[in-house]
Amino acid sequence: MNPPQFSAGKIGILSFFLVGLLVIWSIGRPVHSKESVRHAATYNPEITGPDELCLIFGAVIGTFEGGGDPSTDVYYWQITDPSGTVILERSGGSQFQRLQFSFQSTGIYQIGLRVRRNADFIFEGQKALTVRTGPSLVVRPDYLICGENPTEISAMDPSDPTLDQYQFKWNDSDGNLIGTSNSIQINQEGQYFFEITSPTGGCFINGNTYAGPNLDFEIQVSNPIICSGSDINLSTDTPLSGEWSLIKPGSTSRESLGTAFQIQISKEELTQAGIYSVIFSASDPRNPGCQSTRRASFEVNDAPILEINVLENPDNCGFPNGSIQLQNFIQLDSLIIEELGLAWIPAASGSTFTISELLPKLYTVVAVSESCRLTQLFNLEAKDPPVIDPDTPEIIQPNIMIQNESCGDNGVNSGVLTIEFPTGSKDGEYRILAEGLGEIQKGLILNQSTVTLNLPGGIYYLELTLDGCTYPMEPIAILKTPSVNFNTPSEILICEKFEFIPQTEEDLVFTLIAPDSSQQSLPSGSAFVLTQEGEYLLSGIAKNPNSGLCPKTERFTARLSQSFTYSAVLAEEDCFGNQIYEVEVNGIEKDEISIRWINEEGNIVGRGLQYFSSFTGNHTLEIQPLRGGFCPTTPYSFTIEPPVLSVDIEFETQKICPDPGSARILMKTSRDNAIDSIAWIYFDDQGNRQNLPQFSNQFEIETSIPGNYEVVTFNRIGCEVGRVFTQVELSSLLTFPELEEQYGICAKNRQGPILNPGNFATYRWFLEEDLLAETPTFMPAQVGNYTLDVTTEDGCLFSTFFSTVDLCYFEYQITDGMILNDSSRQFETWVSESVTEAEIMIFNRLGELIHFERMMENPTVGPTFRWDGTVFGKKIIPGTYVVVLKVGNPTYRFTDKITQSLFVIE
Repeated sequence: MNPPQFSAGKIGILSFFLVGLLVIWSIGRPVHSKESVRHAATYNPEITGPDELCLIFGAVIGTFEGGGDPSTDVYYWQITDPSGTVILERSGGSQFQRLQFSFQSTGIYQIGLRVRRNADFIFEGQKALTVRTGPSLVVRPDYLICGENPTEISAMDPSDPTLDQYQFKWNDSDGNLIGTSNSIQINQEGQYFFEITSPTGGCFINGNTYAGPNLDFEIQVSNPIICSGSDINLSTDTPLSGEWSLIKPGSTSRESLGTAFQIQISKEELTQAGIYSVIFSASDPRNPGCQSTRRASFEVNDAPILEINVLENPDNCGFPNGSIQLQNFIQLDSLIIEELGLAWIPAASGSTFTISELLPKLYTVVAVSESCRLTQLFNLEAKDPPVIDPDTPEIIQPNIMIQNESCGDNGVNSGVLTIEFPTGSKDGEYRILAEGLGEIQKGLILNQSTVTLNLPGGIYYLELTLDGCTYPMEPIAILKTPSVNFNTPSEILICEKFEFIPQTEEDLVFTLIAPDSSQQSLPSGSAFVLTQEGEYLLSGIAKNPNSGLCPKTERFTARLSQSFTYSAVLAEEDCFGNQIYEVEVNGIEKDEISIRWINEEGNIVGRGLQYFSSFTGNHTLEIQPLRGGFCPTTPYSFTIEPPVLSVDIEFETQKICPDPGSARILMKTSRDNAIDSIAWIYFDDQGNRQNLPQFSNQFEIETSIPGNYEVVTFNRIGCEVGRVFTQVELSSLLTFPELEEQYGICAKNRQGPILNPGNFATYRWFLEEDLLAETPTFMPAQVGNYTLDVTTEDGCLFSTFFSTVDLCYFEYQITDGMILNDSSRQFETWVSESVTEAEIMIFNRLGELIHFERMMENPTVGPTFRWDGTVFGKKIIPGTYVVVLKVGNPTYRFTDKITQSLFVIE
């Protein structure tokens, strides 16, 4: 039994996914998985699948299973539309145990299946499918969030009159339920998932979409957890200037922190423990109407609580008999007294520690709890009045002079602390400490009467130890001098060039010194064009010289972005038309780029390294480096072509002929370039199967074995795209062409016999190697060796050979002299056998015909004509005569005449 010759279907099997928006339809009866089919006990074929589907976006995917044994079975699927027209016919092996098809109109369809196991059909069945109109979805694959204004996402058109027929459920990326109506309002970036169900049955739809700002950047927090009493630094990973805001714990109101590339929030603003939210908002010049906003958070923890009590003050400035007691009220990871090198690791809550034999001194106590660090100064003073003995040093207070900060040429000059010893040169050491920081400067005093120290504005404590005596601690206050205020990023990534505008709200003049030492001055609000890599120096001064503001200088670095190229490559595809494109980039790391996939309408449809698409058409890929300015790159354009899911296959199959005893099978397809591999299978008349690996990947094969041959074609990813049978038979038409071995022709007149070799399908007449004719009859007109190739209606080739001789070419011989009365010297004429008609005529000098003779038959032996020189019984007169010979062959329609002289003597 031969299988039906189904033509390859013209309608592709589409897996219907929205670009970037995965939408899956299923209904009612669950689709059997491949696993369940594989473990079916009986391996009996059957059609399983939905009874009803609903159209979404004008199409819906139906999935049907054929059961059976995919290792041996071949599946022949057929789908008939409501009008009775066959819209799909597909066949194949294990790949087609499951069929997916995109239905695009409503009505009742018939799903037909035949299953062949080896050469026998073991199953034939049909299943009805009802396709009806489903909900009209309007959800897009990507939404822009502008600022913190809510963005509305709707699954269906809010004006759809069928809205009340469906139930909705929305979840965020963490799985939290955020809505049960058709539309939701969101202002947080992320993936959002929806489900639509119909209480009456027939439709279950789920999908997802993405919402986010237009710009790609992240807020960088110097430390996610800090202690109260600490500053925190905030910036973005991309050099953007924008508006910073802060929301404090327990509050919903924003406090503006100003516009800047980066900011520092001082400890004075972070007095409350809890979670702080920081908000940064910037504008994209390519989309100025949409602010890109992101949030970050950090936590402020209460600092560890310590109580330090003096048990005993030292007797005097140089006697070590003081003692203190420390008590902590929370669990500490560590408790350290830096000047003594003492540490308790850990320190349990409520612990008490007593330290004795202490000199009068400023002690730095550091407590650490869960990464929260408290640095506390404790001043242990000598007794007042001191206990004096003859060895007790005398304290003579130095003169302390303070010079506050002042303006310099490029910034603020530090304050100056001067210490003068009224009694002359001293030896000892000094320490400068600050609350919350501990020791920040120290040094030796070596035979000096004056010590000068540079210190920025702030509150400090001076500790002097001279001649073995620790002097009473002196508080030092150096006033800060205000300077101009502007802001720069710490690092900039330059893509060919970067237009840098220093952020300020003041009227300033900026001077920028580039890495090559060139400099440029511009007013505030103007852009410096950066093209060099390295360290830049930016100075700002007030335009108003009477502003009282000092200049300010900031340093920042710039890196040149390496040139990079990118493209979109087809990374994955399956046998049902699903395609996944992937970013391929050279010259930059993939985690350092911002990605936008854009459809032909100009809408963002993806932002990741991979892009799933089931729609064809023109697309573009745009990539920008993160942490840099806008790079003038050329978007990569590409077209998603419809996948080739099937090809039409036709055969040219010969019958097996006696010579060469084999048949040729030529496979032709509608899309040769879509085929990557070919498999051939043989079935004998008993249905036994045999794979033919020797013919793998061949479009044309030759076989001497009659039977059924099946070809299976696969595309480049191994999907079956075509499968067709053909039958090879022995030829019964074995008549050879009937021709003689040789034929005579007339080359001069190009005439010859008309040859008729018999009835055949084709004829090819050759002279040597040249093809002369392809007609059933043929007249040879040239001398040579001929070949005739004929093919029968079965395609068998027979060849025969014959040759030709030129019968119009003749030889002759005429004697030019004769001796009268000499029988051995008479006049004679010979002509070749090709002459069938000949006449001889002899004329005297007066032109009188004296002799005429016609050939009755060309003799095979002896001369054709013989004359003894007599006319009417008398000898002719010696002399010169004219001989005319006429020859011909009526069959080949040629004649010729030869004239020459004849000399006669006695």
